[in-house]
Amino acid sequence: MATLLLIRHGIAEDPRPGQRDADRALTEEGWRKTRAAMRGLAAFGHAPTRGFSSPYRRAMETMACLQEATGGFPMETSLGLVPDGRPAQADLWLRGLAAEAPEGVLALVSHQPFLGELIFHLTGRGLEVKKASCTVIRWEAGAWRFERQYQPAELRG
Repeated sequence: MATLLLIRHGIAEDPRPGQRDADRALTEEGWRKTRAAMRGLAAFGHAPTRGFSSPYRRAMETMACLQEATGGFPMETSLGLVPDGRPAQADLWLRGLAAEAPEGVLALVSHQPFLGELIFHLTGRGLEVKKASCTVIRWEAGAWRFERQYQPAELRG
């Protein structure tokens, strides 16, 4: 069964006048806490076989923390993972990926409100999605099944 690791980016800098939202970086605290959280995710036994990130800087930096913690894996960006992404379209795309790699572990790094909406679309669960948290969902018997949500503090130990 395919597994999804739905990860929200870490703490990012506040927007500056004239700065594009896509260019906001992780803060120093964001880097530190996100690295610790991604090491914790790896310690819980979650090692992605493939990764997809929003092209926004803070998401890409969060993905870099995950790759650093797990030893690396193939990664690409997807415009479908931006903050205003469409959960129904993402569901179809993810079903295709699950069919291609039924035993794969797919890490997706994205944003709110998209992640919360996607989790609800896939599982019917309305969850608070904190920065550097991870929600684990499995594709099983033709349906998405919620497994658990790791809070950032839990991942950091």
